[in-house]
Amino acid sequence: MSGPSSMLASRCLVFFLARTAAIRNDDDEVGQLLPQNAWWQDAFHGVSSALEARRANGTSPICGHATNMGLEGHLLHCDAQLSKIRAAFDVPDPEEILKSSNIDLAHAEESQGKSGAKMIFSDDKKYIIKTMSSRDLKALKGVIDAYASHIVGHATDSEMMRLYAIIEDPEHGMWLIGNNWLPVRFPITWDLKGSMVGRQSGAEKRAQKDKDWLAQGKALAVPPGQRNAVLQALESDSSMLARYNLIDYSLIVGVLVYDLEPCDGQGQPACISPICHPQGGCGEAGYNLGDYFAEIKDFYCAENSLKDRELGHTCVGGFTQGLKVYFQCFGIIDLLKPYDMKSKLEYGAKGGFARQVSAQPAQAYAKRFFKFMHEKVFSKELSDSTAPLIFTPKTCGSFGSRQHSSKGSNKTVVMIVGAVAVVLIIGSALAWYALRKPKAATEVGGDALQAYQPEVSHYQQGYQGYQGYPGETQGYQGEAYQSYQAYPEGYQASWTDQQAQQAQQAPPMQPQSPAWPAAG
Repeated sequence: MSGPSSMLASRCLVFFLARTAAIRNDDDEVGQLLPQNAWWQDAFHGVSSALEARRANGTSPICGHATNMGLEGHLLHCDAQLSKIRAAFDVPDPEEILKSSNIDLAHAEESQGKSGAKMIFSDDKKYIIKTMSSRDLKALKGVIDAYASHIVGHATDSEMMRLYAIIEDPEHGMWLIGNNWLPVRFPITWDLKGSMVGRQSGAEKRAQKDKDWLAQGKALAVPPGQRNAVLQALESDSSMLARYNLIDYSLIVGVLVYDLEPCDGQGQPACISPICHPQGGCGEAGYNLGDYFAEIKDFYCAENSLKDRELGHTCVGGFTQGLKVYFQCFGIIDLLKPYDMKSKLEYGAKGGFARQVSAQPAQAYAKRFFKFMHEKVFSKELSDSTAPLIFTPKTCGSFGSRQHSSKGSNKTVVMIVGAVAVVLIIGSALAWYALRKPKAATEVGGDALQAYQPEVSHYQQGYQGYQGYPGETQGYQGEAYQSYQAYPEGYQASWTDQQAQQAQQAPPMQPQSPAWPAAG
């Protein structure tokens, strides 16, 4: 084939690739499959731009019709279905969400992700507003009824992102409003798929991926009952997405971990704000342990009282037997990428049949995703040693409320405590010397001086451990916390008459340290 026929075939190939690509955000991936520095690179993007311009002149309704929104020039798409999701989660109307945070869609910032989509967060961090590509819209059209039914039917357990509204702006740009799975600040966020090819960012990055997660030995500490419920939801969600040929979704994760110092045990300081584990003892949460420590309290508490639980996100607190506090939020994002011709081209070009690339047939993708979550993210071993992190109004008032004095924030107090310690040490030394001095004889030539004989004593009452929160107290997770019983009843020494007689006949005892009862 040569001449005009060859040129026509080449142009048809370019048009075919461009037409099957996601026009608005994902052209570059397909463009990379073409020879570099060739005329058809320009032709590919030219055809893409032409198709996009034609679509921008007027967007046809996605779900059959569009309705006017409270904001001038804005339209709502698929609202017959999405309004049911808003009702299930008690979410206000889209215009109220935008107005309450003074959101102007024209000033959204581009994300740092591969798609380059523009996004905005509401002031209260409950909602994310993000642009949609034509590929997203096409995928949504085929799944909208099943998606809405699944989300409403699994409102209390599904981990899939909730789509609350689809908005068309006056410039025909398309936006979604969805829930934000990470309603508090995290120093690092993780995007996890189960894929190993190209899934590494580096430990210094704030946005990290699968291979970073494995390299750092990360895992989530979710109590056993909650772990089982989450895994069941993930399996159900991924199965639903696979049925509709959707891939490339991921679990977005944020996690905070803090080590607590033991307290309220034998030889330990008294707790200010105790967090207790049934087998591990109590840890001190009364001191501020870092820049993000207060985020945990802010999630659970409003001033000194508990917040009402919200269904828009999944955040779980756990406390391990090793006295580590875990606070973690997570959920599935990026639901609308189909395993279409473009994905098949990516699968073939990257050797997906031999390597774990992101693009996989839908059923294989779902199976790999769930396996990674089950084995590498929601660790059973860590879960088995984790108890729920329980907040009460008392905890809200004391959690992270104090600064460590060792940081030099109150030098006067430190000096006073040091001076008192010196006086006590000197006084103890003088008392010890006085007690060790031999007693004087009653008369000259009398019996030999009697050495000081300390009385035999026993610790009469064991340390009363911190009794925890009352069993009837309902924590944030809705489960009554069983009080942690730190120690048994006090050690009681008893002597029989025979033992007392033997003690009187025994030779004098030498001074020794008093025996302390073993901890229960």
